[in-house]
Amino acid sequence: MFNLSKAFRSISIAWSGIITLIKEENNAKIHLASTILVIVVGINIGFMAIEWLWISLAIAGVWMAELINSALENITDIVAPEHHPLAKKAKDFAAGAVLVMAIWAAFVFCLISFPHLWMRLVFSN
Repeated sequence: MFNLSKAFRSISIAWSGIITLIKEENNAKIHLASTILVIVVGINIGFMAIEWLWISLAIAGVWMAELINSALENITDIVAPEHHPLAKKAKDFAAGAVLVMAIWAAFVFCLISFPHLWMRLVFSN
């Protein structure tokens, strides 16, 4: 049966994980600054709803990749605290996933924002 208090507790735990990630991981701070910058630019140049959909998916993808990467790194550090080539490989793969998603997000942002910026540049008085 659905328990509302358990649902709120789960959400609270999830938010705590996101806050901890931002506090402890330098790359998460970069993602946060990038997220804020993209939102501010999008508001200022007037992204349309479908553009916000793509932007929000790209942003969520980067955050998900970073959260999973950080979780995997922490688990790897517990399982293999000493240097191990397979532990390094697992961490490198997870970091690569974040990089792929971040590149995709930057591509989406450029694809959406450049036409808006071009129109402003060409048609501004």
